[in-house]
Amino acid sequence: MSAPMTSDCGKVRRDREEMKLTPAILEATYNFVRATPPFRNWRLPAGHQVRFRVLKTRKKLGVYQWDNQVGHVVSVSEGKVSHTIVLVPLMAHEMVHLYQQMCGTDTKTEHNAEFIRLALIVCRHHGFDPKEFT
Repeated sequence: MSAPMTSDCGKVRRDREEMKLTPAILEATYNFVRATPPFRNWRLPAGHQVRFRVLKTRKKLGVYQWDNQVGHVVSVSEGKVSHTIVLVPLMAHEMVHLYQQMCGTDTKTEHNAEFIRLALIVCRHHGFDPKEFT
């Protein structure tokens, strides 16, 4: 059982509530990560230039796609992601895919050598486990 947490009103909560994902939360997470190294040097589009979607599926945590109609799309599964500790590294992961698309180094395979190289840089900056990140 997790340690008790105190809310702003002084009431003690004994459990962790799950976060309800929304496109606004995804955009705020993207903008936070975008402001940190190495992302801040990658000239990624601002959050309002990216479409954020909440998926119902439990098959994948998240996915980045380029859509010829709307541009960059980052989707996150509400069935798999309900805590910040999962959301932030996942967003960083999808942002590596977005950066690769911008640079023309993405492939149809899941993770190429360039992705691995960039992922290791991100993991060093943020303390993410490379085994979980890739």
